[in-house]
Amino acid sequence: MWRLAVALTLAGALSLMSSSPASAQDLSENFQLSYDPVTFDKTEIQGSEVFHATIAGRATCIKDLPISASEATLTSQVIAEHVASGTRVTLNSSYTISIKPFPSKKGETAEISQAVPLQFPAQAESGDYNVIGKIIEARVKVGPIPLDVTGFLPQEQTMGTVKYIAPEPTSTPTPAPVPILPPTPAPTPTPAPAPTESGIPWWVWPVVAIAVATTAANVIWFLRHRAT
Repeated sequence: MWRLAVALTLAGALSLMSSSPASAQDLSENFQLSYDPVTFDKTEIQGSEVFHATIAGRATCIKDLPISASEATLTSQVIAEHVASGTRVTLNSSYTISIKPFPSKKGETAEISQAVPLQFPAQAESGDYNVIGKIIEARVKVGPIPLDVTGFLPQEQTMGTVKYIAPEPTSTPTPAPVPILPPTPAPTPTPAPAPTESGIPWWVWPVVAIAVATTAANVIWFLRHRAT
């Protein structure tokens, strides 16, 4: 379908340079176009993985053009429309197909095959999507002059259908609460034994008293005996 668009682009450009209103229709018959349906390397897409749409086709000149076109370029974007909700997301914001040199002599053929990378954005919802090519700008270079012929082309073309599966949402785990432990009681100090005045065991004092009493008695007896 894009190859057909390129041929119409060229026809539109040439009509701008011709004084005859019928020239565009006449020139559009100078090409034999064949194009392949757009193919996807994946039709079920998981999350943020990249997939590709292959655009292929050929343009054959079956009659010499009165004015040669050296190059044709078509800049487009790819969007996807959710079948159930109608929500649109962008899969590729801009890509360009270039045909250079463009066939302008009888028997010349231009082959085109281009893989366009596509990716669903993070906010896309799961479901079936219609993939759509949307033209941003179309230009044909005739001699040294590039002509903007975007308005001559259909603005959107359906490319096919794919199924998108959004990734499961990830939740941040809640940290386990830190247990509050009771304060550790201060250790009870062990009382030291009460010190004694002299540090002498108690049982020594009765022995000392007896010894003192015995000595005193002996002294008294000795003094009395000496006096007599």
